[in-house]
Formats: sequence, C-alpha cells, structure tokens
Amino acid sequence: MKEEKKLDKEKEKPEQQPIIIGKPQETKDKRVTEKKEEPQKSVTPKNIEEMGDNEFEKTMEREIEMNKREDEQEFLRRIGFKEQEKNGKTQFSKWIDEGVIIGITYNNANPNGRIWGFRDNKPINTDELKEMEEFKQFSKFRLGEVKMPELPAVPAPRREIQTKAFEKRGGVYKVGGHEEPDAWLVQQWANQAGVSTEIIEATQTREYAKAIVRARMGEQFVDESVIHVFDTHKESIALEIIEKMEREGKKPIEGWDDEGRPILSPEAKRKIYERFLRFRMFAVRDAITKAARRAQLKIMNKEWREAPEIEAEEREIKIVHREE
Repeated sequence: MKEEKKLDKEKEKPEQQPIIIGKPQETKDKRVTEKKEEPQKSVTPKNIEEMGDNEFEKTMEREIEMNKREDEQEFLRRIGFKEQEKNGKTQFSKWIDEGVIIGITYNNANPNGRIWGFRDNKPINTDELKEMEEFKQFSKFRLGEVKMPELPAVPAPRREIQTKAFEKRGGVYKVGGHEEPDAWLVQQWANQAGVSTEIIEATQTREYAKAIVRARMGEQFVDESVIHVFDTHKESIALEIIEKMEREGKKPIEGWDDEGRPILSPEAKRKIYERFLRFRMFAVRDAITKAARRAQLKIMNKEWREAPEIEAEEREIKIVHREE
C-alpha cells in the first residue's frame, strides 16, 4: 500500500505545475514541454509579484542566508581579515603571529565557511583553532552575542603623516590593468593620517541607492557621493554573466525576440536575478563604503580613479538628478 501511495504522489506532481527556474527536464507531460518552448519576452528578472508562494519563500530563504553570510564576511573584514576571491571560492585570511596564519574559506562545498590555520606551514588542528580569540568572536557574532564592530574613525594621537604609511602593504585589487587600494587599506591610511569619517546621507529608492560621506582632516573636509542606478547595474550584471557563461562554454542566449532582444536561457535568467537581487539588498552599504573610500583618498590627496570611471560616475549623478 505504501508503494502505491508513493506512486500516486509522483503522478500528481505534473498537475501542480510548479514555477520552474531552471530548464525543465524532459517529461511526457505536454504542458511542461510547451512551457519550455514558450519564447521569453524580456531579459529582466522576474518581479516578486509574479512568483508563486513556494518560489517566493525559497527565494527569501536564500536571500536571508546570503544576508547572514555577507554580514559574517563584513565582520571578518572589520576584525582585520583580508579577502581574496579565486576559482569560485572566497577566502579570508589573517596573520596573527610570526609564521601563524588563520582563515575561513567559503565555497559551494562549505557555504557556511570552513576554518583553517597554519603554523610554520603545518596545519593547526580544529580544536586549537576554535580556542583562538578571532574565531571565538566570530562564533559569538554568529550567535548574536556580539555586535558588528564599527569602522575605526577615531584619529590616531600622532598627527604626522609618515611616508611609509602610504606604501602598499596588501589590501589592493586590480582593475583596468592597474592596482587600487581596497576600502580596508584606505581606512588604515586614514586612521594614521588623523582622518575622521561621517555619513551625511544614505538613501535608497526603487530606482537608485545613494550615499554621501564626509572625510575630515583638521579644519578641512571633502564630501563624496556614490549613486547606484539600478537599471544601469541590471544591464551591467546581465552582460557580465552572459560573457562569463560564454567563456565557460555555455549558451546563455537561446535566440532573439521580434524586437531584437536576447532570449536568455533559464540558467542565465536565474543567475542574473539572484545577482541583481543581492546587489539591491546591499546597494546602500556598498555606496557608503565606496563613498567613504573616495572621500578619504581625496582628503589625503590620493585620487586613484581613472578619467573614464569619473565620467561614468558623473553621468549616473545626472540621471538621478533628472529623476528627483
């Protein structure tokens, strides 16, 4: 009897017609086959209002997990871990003593992170790692026992700016064929230079996210703004994912509609949707971080942006001002 009930349930599944994000598997049910061949009219990710209840719940659960993971990774950055992405994994590492390095690696096999450590190139056992102060604090943060540490903004007592304080000491990334300091490294420079940072404005609407941050050194200050126009970033994300999938030998574009727009594969649509939704969730935080970094560099007379990047920023600002 149990076998018969199980078979009955399997037969009922096509009748439920769940919303399929990926490419549907081959089936004898004609309705599912016809749905697969139905032309896609837009490259824009599906609106939340168009989702079924199950898909919406799964999407929200996934985004909550992403949100938690992003908070955890931000915590690691703020307690001095360096971030590096390579071969589909995100790695955070920190030297805590001479010859001793510890870290956490996030990848598909370990979505919640795997701790590791080496002493003189020899692995440190897990029990010892768990007793280290950094991992104790990280565990407490996960449990909600400690709060996210504030970004350091208190000027150092010593006011002189030493030349070696501005030497590259890691914390840089490559963009456009040259290296730039990341936000963490710039913050360290700003601390040594006696720069304090203040958020003047942080706004998010359906169309954009905007942040204005002020960096102050003595009587002087510099304001910097960063604006993320969502429509612009949506197209940018779509193009980036399409190019990446093509490099991987995949076929993200299945054809073209009557208006000349690409018809994306289910996999491409899913990736674009997830990436864009995650970007919107953290758009204000990202804008604040970028604006703070730029303001700090300017007050210290260190502008790292290239002319095309500055021009693109000015165009986005003009677009937002026309909408307001």
